Amino acid sequence: MDGKFFGALGLCARAGKLIYGTPMTVEAMQKGKRIYLVLESCDTSANTHKRINDKCAFYGVEKIQLSDVDGVTLAHAVGKQSSLAVLAVFDEGFYKMISKHLDNIQG
Repeated sequence: MDGKFFGALGLCARAGKLIYGTPMTVEAMQKGKRIYLVLESCDTSANTHKRINDKCAFYGVEKIQLSDVDGVTLAHAVGKQSSLAVLAVFDEGFYKMISKHLDNIQG
């Protein structure tokens, strides 16, 4: 696991530039909020995966499924206790910072 990737995610969370969870992410897209990147954990259900894929394609949002990061790990990276299927980054600067480390996390 890449510490810089998780560090960037944590920093983004502390700055308040993340949307947590599938329902909130979908709602933000529908309301026209500019989302730069959606991160999906590797253990999402088939329904959640399809819903996020469809919405991201429709609204033209980049989506990455993290092949080695489960929902619990993703949640802990941003200071949450349970599990998260989806995170959305809505700040361009944090998007660029996180994107630099995606290759390291994807293997």
